[in-house]
Amino acid sequence: MDVTLRCPRCATAPANLVRDGHYYRADDSKSIQRYQCKDCGKKFSSATHNPAYRQKKRRINSTVRFCLASNMCQRDIAEIVGVDVKTVRSRLVWQAKLSRVKNKLYLQAYLDEYGPIDTVQFDDLVTFEHTKMKPITVPMAVVDGERIPLGFNVASIPAFGLLAAKSREKYGPRVDDSQAAREAVFQELSTVLPPDVRFKTDGHSHYKVLIKQYFPNATHEIFISDRGAVVGQGELKKTRFDELFSINHTFATVRAKINRLNRRTWCTTKDPERLADHIDVFIDVFCDRLKKLSSSVNGLRRQAFVKAIS
Repeated sequence: MDVTLRCPRCATAPANLVRDGHYYRADDSKSIQRYQCKDCGKKFSSATHNPAYRQKKRRINSTVRFCLASNMCQRDIAEIVGVDVKTVRSRLVWQAKLSRVKNKLYLQAYLDEYGPIDTVQFDDLVTFEHTKMKPITVPMAVVDGERIPLGFNVASIPAFGLLAAKSREKYGPRVDDSQAAREAVFQELSTVLPPDVRFKTDGHSHYKVLIKQYFPNATHEIFISDRGAVVGQGELKKTRFDELFSINHTFATVRAKINRLNRRTWCTTKDPERLADHIDVFIDVFCDRLKKLSSSVNGLRRQAFVKAIS
């Protein structure tokens, strides 16, 4: 019996639980163990505490999760797994809640294994909701050299450039929540980064203020942003060596893997909250890929070491 199993009513210890038969779950063709609590008489199963409890079509969860981080729109995902697009939309919200927990656990595991983070890169990714006249920004921080996301947020900003006047005429004044969003990210970073961490950013004036406020002992290096390369659709730079490569490459990957963030796409964001959910799922899948890559690299290193000493 699972030692973490508890009665959902009285939370009694596993020693006071008895097996009470099985039932066949047709949704994924599994036999589920039933239990009964000897203290309160409550009957439940091993699936009661599962995040997918009472969920229909749970077979599609892993496929939907992977496809959401593989540049596929929700209608195409629905067609592949054979469900209505509304089901995929609801699974995005459900999966994002799980991904947020997993992302925090992954970051904690990374800190436990490799120790404090010494260098962080920070920048904003600009996209839009519904139309380019309604832009939004995504401030994000990543580990320098590792590209592991440490935190992000989503906020609306006023239109700028040639579309500013048209945006105000059609949609009225637009609230600028970018500063509050960055402050929320730095508040989160202050709980996981050491006080003497080193920041690498571009010349945005608000970055300097935030670093001074939340990390007064930190080192701040500013690098002038260079011209964008065609390959990275503006995120990767036309230069031999990019000091902000980690954050720029992460943004390029986000645009390539999340369909609604592509430079040229009709799968635009309708709700900024759903964009945040989508990014959480992407980070979840992205970190899983990093873990697999790290394990494979470590395996190759071990093979090379054994070969060298044999």
